[in-house]
Amino acid sequence: MAPITAQEEFAKNNKLKREDIEYLRDWMSKQPHLPTGITDEQLILFLHCCQYSLEACKQTIEAYYTIRTHAPEMFGNRDPRRKEIQQTLSILEMVTLPNRDQHGNIVMAGRLIDGDVSKFCYEDCLTMWYMLQDITLRENGTVPGFTFVLDMKGASLGHIAKISLASLKKYYMYIQDAFPGIVAANHMVNANLVTEAFMNMSKPFLKKELANKIFVHTSLESLHEHVTKDALPKEYGGNLDSMSSYHKITVAQTEVYRDWFKEEETLRVEESRRPGKAKNTGDVFGVEGSFKKLDID
Repeated sequence: MAPITAQEEFAKNNKLKREDIEYLRDWMSKQPHLPTGITDEQLILFLHCCQYSLEACKQTIEAYYTIRTHAPEMFGNRDPRRKEIQQTLSILEMVTLPNRDQHGNIVMAGRLIDGDVSKFCYEDCLTMWYMLQDITLRENGTVPGFTFVLDMKGASLGHIAKISLASLKKYYMYIQDAFPGIVAANHMVNANLVTEAFMNMSKPFLKKELANKIFVHTSLESLHEHVTKDALPKEYGGNLDSMSSYHKITVAQTEVYRDWFKEEETLRVEESRRPGKAKNTGDVFGVEGSFKKLDID
């Protein structure tokens, strides 16, 4: 599937205004720390996820590139041939499903297929999840939202023990402040005691808006009340093919986008050029790292 173009976005979306793109370009020209080479397609994603509020869009652009710069363990070294990525793809199935849900949201799903805790690295799993998100955004452009389905089957307390609070905080900061899409819902299926432990770890980092979009399911019937069977794989009582068949597509996609991932890693903040005081990782993710406190002209 070819990446969507700005021309296609303007044709399908009457909320898009070329003057908004020009405004953001002018604003970015006055932010010397931000990377050059940001495409119109990317700016359109930012506008859409911020409901076309220019001020919110500026905050999201700032957060997106700053977080990606200061979390290289998740957003750096994204070569799909790297052995850690290959290992992640061997223990986890991560897919973007071909059918959207009844609200037009893209459905992305993930599940463990190898419960060996020694092979599990949370940061590498997030790296791969973000890679798949990036591919999906590039190929689909603006969509109503994203529905995430995470299968907790096979997860153990040993997996939870390998999730650092720092990495969890970075995940929630990115998904809440910087993700250039709209999170419609998070569904956790096959819920168990591990699910409860994970949610307890997550609570300090959840804003109310996202917390209200998390649904925990102990049965597939309750999942089907939220997501139509036509948008789910057969493992979750859906009418689509198996997770493994779509996972093969994911593996192939990451290889196709290998050069793009390398190129994307050059789009990072140059802290030495940031107006005012340069930020370090502690500034971004520490107590004082709230993007609400950013001063944006």
